[in-house]
Amino acid sequence: MDKGDIYTLIGGFVVILVVAVIANHGMISSASAGTGSSPTVPVPSVSVTQMPTPLTVVPTQTPTVTQTLPVPYRITLTNTPFSYPAIHLPDHMETYGVSNTPPRENTSVPFAYVDDSRGGLTTIFKVPYPIWALNISVTANTHPQYATFDMVLCDAKTGTIITGAEILSSGTMYKYVRNSGSMYMIIGVSSVDYYQITLETPLSYYENASSPA
Repeated sequence: MDKGDIYTLIGGFVVILVVAVIANHGMISSASAGTGSSPTVPVPSVSVTQMPTPLTVVPTQTPTVTQTLPVPYRITLTNTPFSYPAIHLPDHMETYGVSNTPPRENTSVPFAYVDDSRGGLTTIFKVPYPIWALNISVTANTHPQYATFDMVLCDAKTGTIITGAEILSSGTMYKYVRNSGSMYMIIGVSSVDYYQITLETPLSYYENASSPA
């Protein structure tokens, strides 16, 4: 073999070697790229729906209608008793000493009262209710053994006695009245520290009298 053939053969080996190196470098680069990074996984798109905030419904309260009751007015003792048709207590007050039974339920409406420690005649007052009551309370702590309380309710026009009450010492009494119109009281006391007479009527009668015609 001459030198030309040897050079030709060596040149062929060089070419083959260069091609092999280039090919191996491409494979190594591909392998490095495959091992150095993780494959990208596509993330599915998630649609988030915002739930509406629930509304809190507050129930409408029905307004409570509060009935306006009367403020009891005070009945005082008169300074002109001699102008009345009757001014003296009857002789036999014991006939008025029986008390009626108060109502079980507290449904009465007080509309007037008398409170004092002296006796006398009251001013004339008017009662519009067909049925009402006298709620009487007497206190006698100083000399209870001598205390007496006498009262009669009279018609203002004629002086006719409608009803009465007698309480010895201290105590209470309840008297129903079935008369309306103008009236006054004759009150006699002895050794009484304090008394109060409350005029009251059942709620139903008050409502009927207060409602417009």
